[in-house]
Amino acid sequence: MKKFNRKINRGLAAFAAFPLLATGLGVAAAAPAASSPAPTSLSVPSASVLAEDYKILVVGKTLGFRHSHIDNTTNTLIELGAENGFTVDVWDPPNDSSGWWGAGSPGQPDLTMDSTPFTSAEDLAQYATIVFVSPVDNTNDMNPDKPRLLDDTELAAFQGYIRGGGGFVGLHAATDTMHTVPWYSELTGGGARFASHPAQQQATMRVESPAHPSTEHLPAAWDRFDEWYNYTQNPREDVHVLITLDESTYSPGGNAMGADHPLAWCHNFEGGRSWYEGAGHTDASWTDPAFRQHVLGGVEWTAGVVEGGGNCVTFGEVDGVVAELDTTTHGDAEAVAGITGHLDDAEAAADAGDHAAALTAIAAAQALVADLSDEAGDTALLVTKLADLTDWQSALDEGGSEVDLAFTAQAQVRDLAGRDYLAVRVANEEDTPVDVTVTTPYGERTFEDVAPGANAYQSFSTRQAGVPAGDVTVTVSAERDGDEVVEEALVPYEGTD
Repeated sequence: MKKFNRKINRGLAAFAAFPLLATGLGVAAAAPAASSPAPTSLSVPSASVLAEDYKILVVGKTLGFRHSHIDNTTNTLIELGAENGFTVDVWDPPNDSSGWWGAGSPGQPDLTMDSTPFTSAEDLAQYATIVFVSPVDNTNDMNPDKPRLLDDTELAAFQGYIRGGGGFVGLHAATDTMHTVPWYSELTGGGARFASHPAQQQATMRVESPAHPSTEHLPAAWDRFDEWYNYTQNPREDVHVLITLDESTYSPGGNAMGADHPLAWCHNFEGGRSWYEGAGHTDASWTDPAFRQHVLGGVEWTAGVVEGGGNCVTFGEVDGVVAELDTTTHGDAEAVAGITGHLDDAEAAADAGDHAAALTAIAAAQALVADLSDEAGDTALLVTKLADLTDWQSALDEGGSEVDLAFTAQAQVRDLAGRDYLAVRVANEEDTPVDVTVTTPYGERTFEDVAPGANAYQSFSTRQAGVPAGDVTVTVSAERDGDEVVEEALVPYEGTD
């Protein structure tokens, strides 16, 4: 069986130098001219991508019970930003709301913005992602007359931001706000809202999607002390579940969800990215390195800084892409029907835990995409989503999380004698030989049995002076335990035109 992983990583930091040395696999090239753009580099299987600094918004505004962790969480995100290349704006104004929880909310007056940042989608677009940190607003009685966290104008700005490709991170009681806004509960995930919680206690979290950037560092069974939420409904049908809670390891109290209790999940929603984690009530969570890294992965994935693990794809999402295809042409109708059938088979197999069979069915669907005509619509999006399904199911297949192949790829446009050449180097970091195929707009070359530690290098003539920026596709394959493992990566390069 072939196991296929595809990772697309953009926004990579440029290397200061690109030494192209002679190897047994390619022709040595002269040192790059001073005017040549610096190369970009991609390391696989790491999901991390170095990117330019970006900005996030942290929302802690509270109109109901105020969680003590809000301040600690905010400070943690500021610290993580300083360490990982993002800055933080905070909206957490003091207010005089009162109720059973007491009088008013102190907010974070030393950090908060002076006025609401939710003025328009355009204004919010300065943020790569927006983090809701338990901003409870006391609307869980579903009274539409109660003030909400976001009023109608602010909500419209937020919706426009998400639909424009914005990111959202919900932490802990982010599901206990804006109960009267169905759209918000769909954004946080599957309409699931906070219902109740038992006393704080030790429990086991089980990682269900181990290759996502927010979970790849976690153990399969993660024992923690926290406050464990029960939800109004199970969101699984609409989200990509990352972590479940094992109710046999603690006392879930009323509203227990049973054997299937999602706790952390993510999904692609109306053009944006959403990630939610239900734990994090305790102050100790925010000094726990594993939990901090978990949340950082959610921030970075929703910000579009990292990719991997299937990118929170769901079978329902891919079904939606297929449903948008134009089947007017007879051949397209047949291909779409076949793709739909294979996806149904893949989902049934995945639900049954047979991820190898799911991968086989997904591969069959991928093969039919080539039969679609140009009139069918956005087949490129379908190709991407099918590749995401493959990444996801590969990690769940037996040994699937171990199928990544380690290699480093670099690409750079070089000026040699007045003409531009695209130089590509791929270094095998495995301890066994691999096959490498390099595909560029200017040609393709395959290298067989590249030895451990050796390089595959090719300089492609562009036959022109002035080259636009683009991508090189690097495909690396090897045999692992009788399976052919294939890793594909897109490596961007800077242009000279």
